[in-house]
Amino acid sequence: MSSRILKSFVAVACFAASAAALADCAADATVADTRAAYNKGLQLEREGKLPGAFLSYVAAQEYTCEANPVEADAARRAAALAATLGADQEKKGHFEKAFDIYDNGGRYADADRALMALVRANPDSTYVFGKARSALEYRALPAFNSNNKVRLAVTGAYHPDPKNLAEVLAMPAKGAERAFQKEATAFNEEYLRELVKVTQSTPDDPTDFEAMQAAQTRFTAFGQKWRNDPLKASRDALSLAHSWGAAATDRAVTEKIEAQRKQVLEQRVATLLGKYSGAPKLIEAAIDYQLAVNQDHIVKQQRVAAIKAQAGRLGDEAEKNQRLMLAAEYYSVAGQSDKAQAARDRQQQAAMARMQGTMDAMQKHAEELQKQFSDPEKVKAMQAQAEAMRKNLEQQQQANAKTNAKRADDLEKELGM
Repeated sequence: MSSRILKSFVAVACFAASAAALADCAADATVADTRAAYNKGLQLEREGKLPGAFLSYVAAQEYTCEANPVEADAARRAAALAATLGADQEKKGHFEKAFDIYDNGGRYADADRALMALVRANPDSTYVFGKARSALEYRALPAFNSNNKVRLAVTGAYHPDPKNLAEVLAMPAKGAERAFQKEATAFNEEYLRELVKVTQSTPDDPTDFEAMQAAQTRFTAFGQKWRNDPLKASRDALSLAHSWGAAATDRAVTEKIEAQRKQVLEQRVATLLGKYSGAPKLIEAAIDYQLAVNQDHIVKQQRVAAIKAQAGRLGDEAEKNQRLMLAAEYYSVAGQSDKAQAARDRQQQAAMARMQGTMDAMQKHAEELQKQFSDPEKVKAMQAQAEAMRKNLEQQQQANAKTNAKRADDLEKELGM
């Protein structure tokens, strides 16, 4: 093969290799994009629009398949603006915004300071934990220095503090402990007793308007006293504990949190079913707690079915005692919709029967009045009676006026007036 042919072959091979490399490049931007972003940053900075300029300088540092000619200059300008913009957000207590600015500006020590302030201000946030853990674990990787070589050349050497990551990784265990403490406070048995009391005191006859009004007054007072549902607060706290267990990096911590959570959930189910089953709402709450237990699906469904069976038995007992409204609520919790509707229908029929009796009596009274007013002699007698009562009232008023006048004269004489 001649040297000319060999050179041509090598040139073609190099071109093909270069084209293949470019084709495989997964760049975030082109050189033209980064130049445009950098120039936009310069313009915005001249106009005093520093936040927009900062974002443009950050965009100008995007990875490109070819060498990025503005990356270093963009990094310098971004770092300078990050110092001012980040400090401003930090002073305002906007630690997440400060972290994002410092981090994108290559000021990693400042970013860590803002990040830890964010962590300490939000100890119960699994979102903040995830963000902090991701950032700090990335800082500890060798890839961090190589990926941020240009930025570090501008802002200087950076060495992550291992205490920061240790503090963050301890958050799940501590957060779960606080969640369990909060749940124990929220689960208030005074609330449960009062709910059973107002539920059981609901009258069975909806046509007894006085009793119904009294019941409504009791429910209103109960709602005002317990504006925040203690059971919801309890379940929310246990849900947070579950989130911390899922977020923990230490499997032993996860298992410990979940075991404690399961124990608390099962205790709540037992308490509600054992002591406070007098309120259908609390039977329903027991089902919610049971469904939250992390266990085999078949076992969970069996236990839920057992709770619903108990609700059904309580419905039967209430119906036997003619507590039809209460029975319907129990049947609804039990998932026995047909029996619930039947109880409501019976209750409605009984109410209509009672109302019909009242309506019949009222109709009879109206008919009697009509008969009286249709008899001229009775009407004349009633008119005479009314006239006599009027005259008697006038005489009493005149007598009272004379008496009051005499008392006034006597009082004036006594006072020498």
